[in-house]
Amino acid sequence: MSARPARPSPTSLDLTPAQIRIVHQVAEGKSTDAIASDLTITAGTINVQLKHCGQKFGTRGRAAVVHACFVTEQLRRPEMATLPGAFSEAEIETWRMVAIGATSKEYAVRARISHEEALGRVRALRQRVEAENDPHLVTLGWRYGVLSESLLEMASGAVLRLRAGK
Repeated sequence: MSARPARPSPTSLDLTPAQIRIVHQVAEGKSTDAIASDLTITAGTINVQLKHCGQKFGTRGRAAVVHACFVTEQLRRPEMATLPGAFSEAEIETWRMVAIGATSKEYAVRARISHEEALGRVRALRQRVEAENDPHLVTLGWRYGVLSESLLEMASGAVLRLRAGK
Protein backbone atom coordinates (compact mmCIF):
# COMPACT_ATOMS: atom_id res chain seq x y z
CA MET A 1 0.00 0.00 0.00
CA SER A 2 1.30 3.45 -0.91
CA ALA A 3 2.22 5.90 1.84
CA ARG A 4 0.57 8.72 -0.11
CA PRO A 5 -3.18 9.22 0.19
CA ALA A 6 -5.19 8.46 -2.93
CA ARG A 7 -5.81 11.46 -5.14
CA PRO A 8 -9.41 12.51 -5.55
CA SER A 9 -10.91 11.91 -8.95
CA PRO A 10 -10.22 14.84 -11.28
CA THR A 11 -13.96 15.17 -11.84
CA SER A 12 -14.63 15.84 -8.16
CA LEU A 13 -12.36 18.86 -7.70
CA ASP A 14 -13.79 22.33 -7.26
CA LEU A 15 -12.50 25.30 -9.21
CA THR A 16 -10.97 28.26 -7.41
CA PRO A 17 -12.93 31.52 -7.14
CA ALA A 18 -10.57 33.07 -9.72
CA GLN A 19 -11.18 30.18 -12.12
CA ILE A 20 -14.94 30.52 -11.65
CA ARG A 21 -14.74 34.24 -12.51
CA ILE A 22 -12.86 33.39 -15.71
CA VAL A 23 -15.18 30.54 -16.73
CA HIS A 24 -18.24 32.71 -16.05
CA GLN A 25 -17.04 35.23 -18.62
CA VAL A 26 -16.05 32.48 -21.06
CA ALA A 27 -19.61 31.11 -20.74
CA GLU A 28 -20.96 34.53 -21.72
CA GLY A 29 -19.02 34.32 -24.99
CA LYS A 30 -16.38 36.90 -24.14
CA SER A 31 -13.02 36.80 -25.88
CA THR A 32 -9.78 36.20 -24.00
CA ASP A 33 -8.79 39.84 -24.49
CA ALA A 34 -12.13 41.11 -23.15
CA ILE A 35 -11.87 38.84 -20.11
CA ALA A 36 -8.28 39.94 -19.49
CA SER A 37 -9.37 43.56 -19.61
CA ASP A 38 -12.39 43.00 -17.34
CA LEU A 39 -10.43 41.04 -14.74
CA THR A 40 -7.16 42.98 -15.14
CA ILE A 41 -5.11 39.85 -15.76
CA THR A 42 -3.11 38.71 -18.76
CA ALA A 43 -4.39 36.57 -21.60
CA GLY A 44 -1.70 34.05 -20.67
CA THR A 45 -3.10 33.76 -17.15
CA ILE A 46 -6.56 33.11 -18.56
CA ASN A 47 -5.28 30.40 -20.88
CA VAL A 48 -3.32 28.69 -18.10
CA GLN A 49 -6.26 28.83 -15.69
CA LEU A 50 -8.64 27.41 -18.30
CA LYS A 51 -6.17 24.60 -18.98
CA HIS A 52 -6.10 23.87 -15.23
CA CYS A 53 -9.92 23.84 -15.19
CA GLY A 54 -9.91 21.28 -17.98
CA GLN A 55 -7.39 19.17 -16.09
CA LYS A 56 -9.54 19.23 -12.96
CA PHE A 57 -12.58 18.01 -14.90
CA GLY A 58 -10.66 15.69 -17.19
CA THR A 59 -11.98 17.63 -20.20
CA ARG A 60 -10.47 19.55 -23.07
CA GLY A 61 -11.58 22.81 -24.57
CA ARG A 62 -13.40 25.82 -23.23
CA ALA A 63 -16.86 24.63 -24.27
CA ALA A 64 -16.42 21.39 -22.31
CA VAL A 65 -15.20 23.32 -19.25
CA VAL A 66 -18.32 25.50 -19.39
CA HIS A 67 -20.55 22.41 -19.67
CA ALA A 68 -18.72 20.75 -16.77
CA CYS A 69 -19.22 23.85 -14.62
CA PHE A 70 -22.97 23.80 -15.30
CA VAL A 71 -23.21 20.05 -14.61
CA THR A 72 -21.30 20.35 -11.34
CA GLU A 73 -23.15 23.56 -10.45
CA GLN A 74 -19.96 25.55 -10.10
CA LEU A 75 -21.58 28.08 -12.43
CA ARG A 76 -25.18 29.13 -11.98
CA ARG A 77 -27.20 27.56 -14.74
CA PRO A 78 -28.83 30.02 -17.15
CA GLU A 79 -32.52 30.78 -16.85
CA MET A 80 -34.62 28.66 -19.17
CA ALA A 81 -35.94 30.30 -22.32
CA THR A 82 -37.51 29.20 -25.57
CA LEU A 83 -36.45 29.91 -29.10
CA PRO A 84 -39.10 29.94 -31.82
CA GLY A 85 -39.19 26.62 -33.63
CA ALA A 86 -37.90 23.21 -32.68
CA PHE A 87 -34.31 22.06 -32.92
CA SER A 88 -33.55 19.28 -35.37
CA GLU A 89 -31.88 16.02 -34.34
CA ALA A 90 -28.73 17.17 -36.16
CA GLU A 91 -28.71 20.45 -34.21
CA ILE A 92 -29.15 18.63 -30.90
CA GLU A 93 -26.38 16.20 -31.81
CA THR A 94 -24.14 19.13 -32.75
CA TRP A 95 -24.82 20.86 -29.44
CA ARG A 96 -24.01 17.70 -27.50
CA MET A 97 -20.75 17.15 -29.39
CA VAL A 98 -19.62 20.71 -28.68
CA ALA A 99 -20.57 20.39 -25.00
CA ILE A 100 -18.61 17.17 -24.45
CA GLY A 101 -15.50 18.66 -26.00
CA ALA A 102 -15.44 16.60 -29.19
CA THR A 103 -13.20 18.00 -31.89
CA SER A 104 -14.78 18.60 -35.27
CA LYS A 105 -12.98 15.50 -36.56
CA GLU A 106 -14.30 13.38 -33.68
CA TYR A 107 -17.79 14.75 -34.28
CA ALA A 108 -17.54 13.87 -37.97
CA VAL A 109 -16.51 10.29 -37.17
CA ARG A 110 -19.21 9.81 -34.53
CA ALA A 111 -21.93 11.29 -36.75
CA ARG A 112 -20.62 9.56 -39.89
CA ILE A 113 -20.42 12.83 -41.78
CA SER A 114 -17.58 14.66 -43.46
CA HIS A 115 -15.30 16.95 -41.49
CA GLU A 116 -16.56 19.88 -43.56
CA GLU A 117 -20.18 18.96 -42.77
CA ALA A 118 -19.36 18.84 -39.04
CA LEU A 119 -17.76 22.29 -39.18
CA GLY A 120 -20.72 23.61 -41.18
CA ARG A 121 -23.24 22.26 -38.66
CA VAL A 122 -21.46 23.96 -35.77
CA ARG A 123 -21.27 27.26 -37.67
CA ALA A 124 -24.94 27.06 -38.69
CA LEU A 125 -26.08 26.33 -35.13
CA ARG A 126 -23.98 29.18 -33.71
CA GLN A 127 -25.52 31.50 -36.30
CA ARG A 128 -29.08 30.30 -35.64
CA VAL A 129 -28.89 30.92 -31.88
CA GLU A 130 -26.55 33.93 -32.18
CA ALA A 131 -23.76 32.36 -30.14
CA GLU A 132 -20.50 34.29 -30.02
CA ASN A 133 -18.41 31.10 -29.88
CA ASP A 134 -18.57 27.46 -28.77
CA PRO A 135 -18.57 28.10 -25.00
CA HIS A 136 -21.44 30.57 -25.48
CA LEU A 137 -23.20 27.94 -27.62
CA VAL A 138 -23.02 25.58 -24.63
CA THR A 139 -24.53 28.23 -22.35
CA LEU A 140 -27.37 28.72 -24.82
CA GLY A 141 -27.84 24.95 -25.03
CA TRP A 142 -28.50 24.94 -21.30
CA ARG A 143 -30.77 27.99 -21.61
CA TYR A 144 -32.91 26.33 -24.29
CA GLY A 145 -33.06 22.99 -22.46
CA VAL A 146 -31.08 21.08 -25.08
CA LEU A 147 -28.20 20.37 -22.68
CA SER A 148 -28.56 19.13 -19.13
CA GLU A 149 -26.86 17.27 -16.33
CA SER A 150 -27.74 14.00 -18.09
CA LEU A 151 -24.78 14.59 -20.43
CA LEU A 152 -21.95 13.39 -18.20
CA GLU A 153 -19.55 11.46 -20.42
CA MET A 154 -17.04 13.76 -22.08
CA ALA A 155 -15.19 13.13 -25.35
CA SER A 156 -11.99 12.72 -23.32
CA GLY A 157 -13.51 9.70 -21.58
CA ALA A 158 -13.95 11.53 -18.28
CA VAL A 159 -17.29 11.18 -16.55
CA LEU A 160 -18.52 14.23 -14.66
CA ARG A 161 -19.98 13.84 -11.20
CA LEU A 162 -23.07 15.64 -10.02
CA ARG A 163 -23.00 17.52 -6.74
CA ALA A 164 -23.96 15.47 -3.68
CA GLY A 165 -27.69 15.32 -3.13
CA LYS A 166 -28.55 15.02 -6.83
